[in-house]
Amino acid sequence: MFRNIPDIAFGAKTIVRIHDIDAITFNYKCFLKKAQMTNTICGAVLKADVHGLGMEKVAPALYEIGCRYFFVEELSEGIELRQILPFSDAFVFAMAGLLNGEERYFDCYNVIPCLNCIEQIKRWNSYCETYSRGKAVIHLDTHMNRIGLLDEEVDILANNYDLLTSNFDVCFYMSHFYDIKGDDFTHCNEQLEVLYSYLNKLPQNKVSFACTDSTILLDNNVFNFDIIRIGIGLVGGAPNKSHPISKDAKGALEVYAKISQIKKISKGETIGYGGAYTAKRDMKIALVHIGYKDGYLRSLSETDEKSVGVYMYIGGYKIPIVGKISLGLTTVDVTDVPNSILDEFKYVEVIGPNVDIKELADLAGCYEILASVGRKNSKCVDYTLDEFNTLY
Repeated sequence: MFRNIPDIAFGAKTIVRIHDIDAITFNYKCFLKKAQMTNTICGAVLKADVHGLGMEKVAPALYEIGCRYFFVEELSEGIELRQILPFSDAFVFAMAGLLNGEERYFDCYNVIPCLNCIEQIKRWNSYCETYSRGKAVIHLDTHMNRIGLLDEEVDILANNYDLLTSNFDVCFYMSHFYDIKGDDFTHCNEQLEVLYSYLNKLPQNKVSFACTDSTILLDNNVFNFDIIRIGIGLVGGAPNKSHPISKDAKGALEVYAKISQIKKISKGETIGYGGAYTAKRDMKIALVHIGYKDGYLRSLSETDEKSVGVYMYIGGYKIPIVGKISLGLTTVDVTDVPNSILDEFKYVEVIGPNVDIKELADLAGCYEILASVGRKNSKCVDYTLDEFNTLY
């Protein structure tokens, strides 16, 4: 299916984005089934405005179907989410930690900090002693060497646990995988061993370790623990295209962009900045009005030196990208598209039913493209799928 987007839907904008909120709740339920099999809480990670899908629509929909644990990156996201979900049984956790001077804001907005070092633990404990007993999560760095307590700080915490946490309740411990995209899970198992070594030193508590990829790829009985945190899986993402959470899992974002200036070029001519792509045949090309300033990553460019294989879609035809993606434009090869199709449709599908976001992420290396394409942009007009279907 190639979605019909009438001109009026674009209005004065260049890009149409359609957010399928029902797809997000469907995908959540797929993970919830896996969580229920291990008696595990299924939490939702809503950072980066749910990869551009919008917390204001997504969070209430997830709350309505029973989700109660919500994770964001920064305190500012937590404040925004708390205003959307003011309910006492909705727990909001900010994973970036307790940065300097943020204590009273965490307290005021009832956002729970994930404490990532001894200094943060001490500062939160001191604040809670002065004002009121609080809550926190303790983040354990299982040798990702990024955020959280490493070996030495875990020992300090274990040896001084009662003192360091005397004025707040630890909701659970958490950690995070760093290498789970392929078929070799050696690092995951090594992290699990490190986690167990930490847990053996600390008072017993709930644990959150698993995320989208581990829930799909790893033994849930071993890795799910007490709370799973589902992020990219909510919007249809997966470790790779061949491993979705379910064959029925749905992409939650569609992106369409206008095209212009269909032109013919001869074999041997170059296309775009730097003459980076050389035509392998006589070609017909079109300009798509989306570029890297709109979040369409320049790393997806197709050049003579680097073949990526990214394509867009129009009226039943895949149209490969050719040349470097520029600030606001991307060139596509429409040689094999009949003129009747090009006359009928003045836009292309950038992401959607025919351009799987999982495949784009495989080609780009990660889901950076979702956070990029989904962010606020004055060139875009946004609809939920329900809104679009009602209007058009």
